[in-house]
Amino acid sequence: MFRSTTCWLAIAITLIVGEFSQSPAAAQSRGDRVRFGRSSDAGEVVKVSPVEITLDKGAGGTREFAVNEIGSVLFGGEPTQLTQAWLNVRNGGYATALARLDEIDVAGIDRDLVREDVEFYKALCAAKLALGGTGEIADAGRQLNEFVHGHPQNFHYLEAVEVMGDLLVASEKYAAARRQYAELAKAPWPDYQMRAGVLAGRTLQAEGKHDEAIRQFDTVLAISDDSEPAREQKLSATLGKAMSLAESGRVDDAVRMIEGVIENADPEQRALQARAYNALGTCHEKAGQTKDALLAFLHVDVLYNTVPEAHAEALAHLVPLWRSIGQEARARDAQRLLDEQYAGSRPAR
Repeated sequence: MFRSTTCWLAIAITLIVGEFSQSPAAAQSRGDRVRFGRSSDAGEVVKVSPVEITLDKGAGGTREFAVNEIGSVLFGGEPTQLTQAWLNVRNGGYATALARLDEIDVAGIDRDLVREDVEFYKALCAAKLALGGTGEIADAGRQLNEFVHGHPQNFHYLEAVEVMGDLLVASEKYAAARRQYAELAKAPWPDYQMRAGVLAGRTLQAEGKHDEAIRQFDTVLAISDDSEPAREQKLSATLGKAMSLAESGRVDDAVRMIEGVIENADPEQRALQARAYNALGTCHEKAGQTKDALLAFLHVDVLYNTVPEAHAEALAHLVPLWRSIGQEARARDAQRLLDEQYAGSRPAR
């Protein structure tokens, strides 16, 4: 009995020692976690593509996840700064995220996917900051372009393509932006195709082509898909159409549509809510309804100030609105915030 116990103890010790004596690279590739919705699954990410991630679950076999269903991927052994940076990005703290990413010694990372994650989030943060007026759009575009061309099979590829399109719109390179959104439209999921359509519609709006934009948004609204991501895109298309209707003189119709978007959108859909309140404020401005316009733009300033582009736009409207009712101190405060946080943004310019 004693020898039997001793034997099993020796085996257990051998297994434990073996577990802890694995190479750092092997340890780093284990314990990956894919998050989707309110649940997650663990294993080892063994294959990625722009549309799918394959997770090896050991005895449980492999499982494939579509990229449009994934909330995030946490790699086993990844630097803590990368994990923290992702949380900062999710909350709109791009400058904080970039500072954390700059602390990472990329040369000390053995795993390609982890290095690519660091590279992607650095480029993404630079782009988001540039779109908000902090940093150079050209530099951010170069970083994203290097990521896209250097890692065309990475699962962040489609997101990088989309943000490149956004940078091109900000640079008024509309034809090039549409090519990026057309690449996004090649994704196999209706909600991504709808998203590409919404972005193409916004590009037409930026060019002042509102009749074409309305037709583009109507095309998105005609797509039959009742999934949650598709519903969000339909709200975005409705908002886009309303903004073009307002520019075409149909302000009352636009206000009704925008109010419907605000009511039906999740309050946590911050970018959508921020765009909606800015659109509502613009409509009230056009109608000479100063108080209502102020309230709409203040929603963005107070509740959705983590969306840089929208916040800069709201501040740019608030400056003249405060002055129009004799609130010069508040106008100066809004102008100072605009200059300090979003000096290079289009609204500030």
